[in-house]
Amino acid sequence: MSKKAFSANLVYNVFGSLLPLITSLGTVPFYIHQIGLARYGVVTISWVLLGYFGFLDFGLSRASANALAKLQTPQERSPVLVTAFCCNLGLGLVGGVILYAVGHLVLLHLVKVPGSLMGETSAAYPWMAAMLPLGVLSGVATGVLESRDSFLTSNMLSSFGTMSGQILPLVCAYAIGPNLEVVIPATLLSRLLAVSVAYIVVIRSEWPVSLFDVDRVWMRKLFGYGSWVSVSSILNPLLDTSNQLIVGAMLGAAAVASYSIPMTLAVRSQVFATALARTLFPKNSRASQAEADENTRNATTSLAYGFGMICAPAIFLSAPFLRLWVGRRFAMESEVVAQIVMFGAWTNGVAFIPYGFIQARGRPHVTAKVGLVEIIPFLLLLWLFISTMGLAGAAWAWTIRVTINCAALLWLSGCFNRDVRRLVPAFVLMCLALAIARLVPMTALVAVGFAVPFGLCFAFLAYRLDPTLREVVLAVARRIGILPQPVVTQSDIVS
Repeated sequence: MSKKAFSANLVYNVFGSLLPLITSLGTVPFYIHQIGLARYGVVTISWVLLGYFGFLDFGLSRASANALAKLQTPQERSPVLVTAFCCNLGLGLVGGVILYAVGHLVLLHLVKVPGSLMGETSAAYPWMAAMLPLGVLSGVATGVLESRDSFLTSNMLSSFGTMSGQILPLVCAYAIGPNLEVVIPATLLSRLLAVSVAYIVVIRSEWPVSLFDVDRVWMRKLFGYGSWVSVSSILNPLLDTSNQLIVGAMLGAAAVASYSIPMTLAVRSQVFATALARTLFPKNSRASQAEADENTRNATTSLAYGFGMICAPAIFLSAPFLRLWVGRRFAMESEVVAQIVMFGAWTNGVAFIPYGFIQARGRPHVTAKVGLVEIIPFLLLLWLFISTMGLAGAAWAWTIRVTINCAALLWLSGCFNRDVRRLVPAFVLMCLALAIARLVPMTALVAVGFAVPFGLCFAFLAYRLDPTLREVVLAVARRIGILPQPVVTQSDIVS
C-alpha cells in the first residue's frame, strides 16, 4: 500500500469515527432528559453486557481479517468468508441464549436497579439478548471489507449503524414513550438494519459467494488463530467494562450513568488511535518483519504526540465541558472521573498500535497472556479503590491498569528498543497535565489557560520528533482543500 493510499484510509477511519462520536455526545443529554438517569444507567449496562459477550465471536472476525488480507481471488476468499460467517452465526445464537440466562441475573439481581424499573427491565431484556448475534455477525463483515482496504465503505456502514443505534431509540422514546420496552427494541431494529445493509455490500463486493463453501480446514485455521484472540476477547471487555458493572453493584444504577458518561467520552476520543490501528492491521499482516517494525514505531510515536494534542487539553477542559453539556449538578460527580480517564484514554490509545502489531504478526497468544496476568490484580484494585474513593477510585483503577498494559505491550512487541525514549516527553507532559488538573480548580478560564499551552507544546514536540505525523497532516490538509495538491513533474514520474 502506498503512503498516499495509507493516508487516505487513515482519513476515512478518522472521519468515519467522528460522526458517531458527535452523534453520541449530542444525544446523551436528550436521553438523560427523556428517560432519566436510572433508565440510562440500565441501557448502559445492557451495552456493557453485549460488549462483554462479544467474546463468543472466538476471535473469528480478527482471524478472518488476518487471513483475507493475504488472499486476493474470490475462489480463495469465499471459503474463509463463508466459514467465518456460519461459525459466527452459530456462536452468536448460542451466545444470545447464554446472555439471556446470565445477563438477566446480572441486571435484576447484581446491579441495584430501582424497584420502579424492575418490570421494565425484565420485559425489555429478551430484546437485549437478541442483539448479540447481530453484533457478532457485524464483526465478520467489517473484517472482510478492511482486508481489502475498503475503509471508506467500512466506515460508512459502521457510522450508519452507530448513528442509527443512537438516534432511532431516542426518536421512539419521544414518539412512543420514555421506557425501556420502547428504547431497547428500537435499538435491536437499528442493529438489524445496519447488519443487513453491511452484508448486502459484502456479498456484492465478494461475489461469487456460496454457503456451500464452508471449509473444515479453514475452520481449524481460523479457530487456531482465533482461540488466543478469543482469550483477549473475553478478557478485554472484562478489563474495560467490569468497572461499570462493579460500580452498579456497589453504588447503584444512577452511579453507572455518572461514571459511564465521562468514560464513554474518553473512549470515544480514541477515534484517531482506533483508526490508525485498524488501518495498520491488514498492512502489517502482509508486510515483512522489518517493514512491520518500522510501521509500528512510526505509528506509535505519531499517536503519542498527535493524540496527546487532544488528551492533554481535554484533561483541563473536561470539567467545564461537562458542566455545560449535562449540567452542573450531574458534573459534580463526573468531572473528576473525566480528568482521570482522559489520561487513561491516552495510554490505552497508544497501546492499540503494539497490540495490533503483535496480533497481525501471528502472535495473539502474547496479548492474551498479558490480559490473563492483569485480570485478578485489576479486579482487586478496582474493588479496593471504589470502596475507598467511590467513582474516582474506579477511574484510577482503570487508568493504572491501561497504563501498565501499554508499557507491557510496547516492551513485548520488540519494535522499540532505545526508540521508546521518543515517547518519554509525551508521558511526562500527560502526567503534569493530570497533576495540575487535580490540584487547581478548573474554571472555564483557567482550563483554557492551561489547555492552550499544553496543546501547543504537544504540537511542537510532534513537529520536532515525528516526520510521519507531519506527512499525514499535510495529506489531510490537501485532501480537504486547505493546501493545494503537489504538482507532479515529468521527472517525478520517471523517478
